[in-house]
Amino acid sequence: MYRAPVLSALALVFAAGATSATTINLSTVSSDLTPASQLDASFDFAVAGSTLTLTVTNTGTDFNINQIYFNGSGIVSSLSLTSATHSAEGDVTGIWAPVEPGSTPDGFGAFDFGLTDGVGETNVNLMEPTESIVFVFAITGSGGYGDSDFIVGNGNGYLAAAKFVNGPDDPESPGDEDSAFGTVPEPATLALLALALSGLSIGLRRR
Repeated sequence: MYRAPVLSALALVFAAGATSATTINLSTVSSDLTPASQLDASFDFAVAGSTLTLTVTNTGTDFNINQIYFNGSGIVSSLSLTSATHSAEGDVTGIWAPVEPGSTPDGFGAFDFGLTDGVGETNVNLMEPTESIVFVFAITGSGGYGDSDFIVGNGNGYLAAAKFVNGPDDPESPGDEDSAFGTVPEPATLALLALALSGLSIGLRRR
């Protein structure tokens, strides 16, 4: 059974201590009628020297993840994937490589870096609920990197995104499995989004 893709966006960002990582949670904006609350994942960024370790975990219950997207600051010129370890399937580096530059998931603008499972929605190496993949990258650029160099918004103000597939029935096409993209706005973008939704609500009430 085919399930269409879905996008969701929201970021809960917190800075951790020096020995910890920085985590972003997706769950508040969806690319279509799929409830954003169903599109749950965490992106855990940890930088040491010129190495980025990114742990992506599917924290939802309804979808699998087969694509991820994130950004780099101006001092990061490129990333190369050195390993990808799946909590369920082991070494999946060859399946998720290479790093794709300038990827554009639906409606959220271009992201600096993208990774896909390389096979599609039926690949066993995608992330099912509760599963995670630890991606390790070599960073190329001007040096002095930190977690914050990967917690930056793209031109549309989004920090990271994922493609969620194999979900329940698609709200737009009952009988088809759902797919969507989920993403995370920068805090300022999130505030503007809330303000816009508030204005829309007031306008509708006045009518």
